[in-house]
Amino acid sequence: MNRYERKADRIIKKLVSEGRQDFIIFPFGLRGMEVKRLLNERYGIMEKYIVDNGLAGISKIPNLLSIRDIKGKSIKGYSILFSSDQGKLYNELRSQVSEIADGNEIIDVFSPSVFVDASEYGEDSHFTYVRAASLEAASKEIYRNHVEGELAELGVYRGDFARYIAQLIPNRTLYLFDTFEGFDERDNRGNDDVEIFSDPYGEWNFRGTSVKTALGNIGSHVNTVVRKGYFPETAGGLEDKRFAFVSIDTDLYEPTRAGLDFFWSKMSPGGYIFVHDFAVLQGVRKAVIEFCCHVGTGYTRLPDDCASAVIMKPLAEELEEF
Repeated sequence: MNRYERKADRIIKKLVSEGRQDFIIFPFGLRGMEVKRLLNERYGIMEKYIVDNGLAGISKIPNLLSIRDIKGKSIKGYSILFSSDQGKLYNELRSQVSEIADGNEIIDVFSPSVFVDASEYGEDSHFTYVRAASLEAASKEIYRNHVEGELAELGVYRGDFARYIAQLIPNRTLYLFDTFEGFDERDNRGNDDVEIFSDPYGEWNFRGTSVKTALGNIGSHVNTVVRKGYFPETAGGLEDKRFAFVSIDTDLYEPTRAGLDFFWSKMSPGGYIFVHDFAVLQGVRKAVIEFCCHVGTGYTRLPDDCASAVIMKPLAEELEEF
């Protein structure tokens, strides 16, 4: 076996040992063919469907369908073996498959973190990778622990991290909180990072965005709700909502603390809050530590570019399955 086949074999073996028998392969390129061969020959299981938009309609394989065709099938409980290792096409293909299944039904056979394209981020790719890969790990725990709730990002800017949230935890509403016009003066007063943010029209004003820009980066297929304006004034009507994942990236003490105070009581057990810039911005660090001391919880620091802090809501009860 080559390294791809060995990796696929480990994943398929685990799924079969869990009693899974209903599989869909998507897409059906070289790696998809390897997955089919392993599934058929090594485990004696015939896939239910093969999904590939490019081959649908021209291939003679009887169970090969397009994304549009598979939407008309009853596939609840099926495991989708996502068989792409192409970094440049990963985002597009992942978006397609998220249209037909929840994240817990999509098993990434070859590329668990290839959605971070190193060429896009240059020398910062390692640090971007750490943050995004940590989000992926959190998303897997959210699905495995059946954590209910919606998604939110406070401090969206151009929507780059929100895109990852939407891809990894699809089919949930993603609330986007931002002024989309840079810092609000009410938060700039008295901030602890005056050297960086003292000039609201300088390099770090974050005015170079818009709702259209952010939504364009996130993807039109995502169920997003934009709350433009000053937080928490823009959070009206969400008092009874539950959340599974929240990203806070506001750079300043006041909005960071306001976000933690607002969302913590609404987090489902097992849910996560990621707070960016924890290690480099004094106000953000102060807000996180004050909040954790106040509610009696802890945080984990990630080794990403700005050392994000990760706060998890404790699980409410013992899980039936581990």
